[in-house]
Amino acid sequence: MSEQLSLRRLALLLRNDTLAGYRSLAIVAATLAVLLVFGSLIGGLNGGGFRTYYDGCFIAALFACGLIGTSLSFRELHDKHRNASYLLLPASALEKTLARLAFGTVGAIAFALLLVTVVAPLAEALNLAVFGVQNRLFQPFGWLPLTMIGHYVVVQSAFFVGAAWFRKAHFIKTALTLHLVLACFAGLAALLVWLLSLKFETTAYGVDLDPLNDLFQAAWRPIYYVALPLFFWLVAWMRVKEAQVSHGV
Repeated sequence: MSEQLSLRRLALLLRNDTLAGYRSLAIVAATLAVLLVFGSLIGGLNGGGFRTYYDGCFIAALFACGLIGTSLSFRELHDKHRNASYLLLPASALEKTLARLAFGTVGAIAFALLLVTVVAPLAEALNLAVFGVQNRLFQPFGWLPLTMIGHYVVVQSAFFVGAAWFRKAHFIKTALTLHLVLACFAGLAALLVWLLSLKFETTAYGVDLDPLNDLFQAAWRPIYYVALPLFFWLVAWMRVKEAQVSHGV
């Protein structure tokens, strides 16, 4: 059994978090189900036939619930009245990080997929019975849901490190930080493009940019979908580890 990672301890942490939060999760699921059925009935009232309604419901449930839940991943760590009991749990910082990461990624994705997949047929059966029309059923393995899951994992990783880093208002502070960072990157990118265009116009008229474009196309996906989330998760683990060593100070 490793001191840093034990599957048994990790399973116990997951069970403990599940037992602590299943009531809140059930309330959220019931609320979302009601809203989903209500929206479907409105669509049926207007003639039905909507092709992406349930895709939109899935995306909204995934990002709204997943990111809000992720931003609260380490609320005990920053609570002076509860951080002692959390830090004294017989588990390493890595195991605590992985447990909360599992809920924010696998748990949130499975929750949104299961919710929409189960509720959509019931909502459309009601639509058919009341209005005689139907919207297109949810395709959980369609292009749009799978694409958005990839983007969700990237965005979730940023909110995960924000949950570990910020002491209060985790969601708001993370969102503001992301907007600031993206604005800075957009400004730098625009400046770089402008400088390169000036250089090519004055010194290398007719330069072939295809190699640079090919390099960008080959590099952005592994950087965006793999390197970026891994980096943010690593920073979150280091922050939890630091808090555990310093007793949450």
